[in-house]
Amino acid sequence: MSQARLRVLGRFLGAAICLVMGGVLLFWAFGSSRLAVRNVDFVLQSPLMDPWAQAWIMRGDDARFRCMDTARAADAYWQAVGRNPLLFGGWFALARLERQRGAARQADALHDFLLAGVPPSTSWGWHHLLLAADRRDDSRFRQGFNFVLGNMPRYRQEAVELALGFWGGWSATLAGAVAANRWSVLEECMARKAVDEAIGLYVTLAADPEARPDEAGRARFIDFLLDSKRWNDAADTWRSSGLFRGGLVDNGGFEAPLAGTAFGWRKAPADGAEVRREPRSGTGGYAVRFHFLGTTNLRYDHFSQYVAVEPGQVYELRFAARSERLSTDRGPFVEIGGMECPGFRAASQEITGSRGWSGNVVTFEVPDGCRVVRVAVRRDESLKFDNKIAGDFWIDDVEIVQRPSQP
Repeated sequence: MSQARLRVLGRFLGAAICLVMGGVLLFWAFGSSRLAVRNVDFVLQSPLMDPWAQAWIMRGDDARFRCMDTARAADAYWQAVGRNPLLFGGWFALARLERQRGAARQADALHDFLLAGVPPSTSWGWHHLLLAADRRDDSRFRQGFNFVLGNMPRYRQEAVELALGFWGGWSATLAGAVAANRWSVLEECMARKAVDEAIGLYVTLAADPEARPDEAGRARFIDFLLDSKRWNDAADTWRSSGLFRGGLVDNGGFEAPLAGTAFGWRKAPADGAEVRREPRSGTGGYAVRFHFLGTTNLRYDHFSQYVAVEPGQVYELRFAARSERLSTDRGPFVEIGGMECPGFRAASQEITGSRGWSGNVVTFEVPDGCRVVRVAVRRDESLKFDNKIAGDFWIDDVEIVQRPSQP
């Protein structure tokens, strides 16, 4: 054969090979695009998708969860792993499905193969946990549970729910978690509003040096108790938490930033008022300034602190206050109200106009059954025509002092 004919034949073969490869690539790109856009009907029904292992996973899921056909689902998963043995999602699905179908020996073999061959990871940790739960494998369930809690926060809620059924309750679930993960168990308990169970878990954590919540965690738990209106428990927890620093009012001199949690000062936004902690001139300390903008007839109740007290005792609320050009006939004042203590309220005089720093005292007796009061800076709405409050108000040195018992 002449050189010229060989060249022509080579070009022809090269072109044919390129066309075939181009067709294969186009076909592969088309099939992959159907998977990428999740064209479910096409993937499930078209034979053109048979070469794709992921298509068989989708077919298996459809047969298993929509059609409830476990036999067809198992066949589809086997087709998937036959096309791609590294498709671990298919292996994990098979391991769980075979147990559901009653093929315990085959399921155990797949279970052992996967747990031995596929290390826990953020891709497969959740599947490990499900397999261990199916097999009632306590040691591997414990390992998987802690891996999920520590590394897969989006599965944390489901993992705790699974553990509650596996171990049979909150205490056992907490015991199954390593020290680093026990706070996560308590958080899930609080999220479910299981107050009594959460109190029991917190007591266990507080007694464990390795798992004891940090200061932010202790404050978060006290917030949970306050939100749940468990006033007695909140007061007792605060006193034993290490957050109690001797005075009934926390940070009454505002020397530290406002905590916004537990038995610390809480500040909420309010239209027409700006609140900030700022240096108090001439003292080297700090005060809190309330700047009223004069834009609204403001009913203010947005700055407060819970305080733990003892029923039947007499206390004095003491604070220093200053004002500058406070308008309207209704000015700010400091109020003490009991939490779920009907009828209990005490308040200072309203302050208007301009006044220099001066001390204020409010005496009050705590009624029986009242363990927590709320100290708040307030202002009532004015009924006058000129009712939009403007000006500035400062407070500092807030404290509550118990009076000695009378002989």
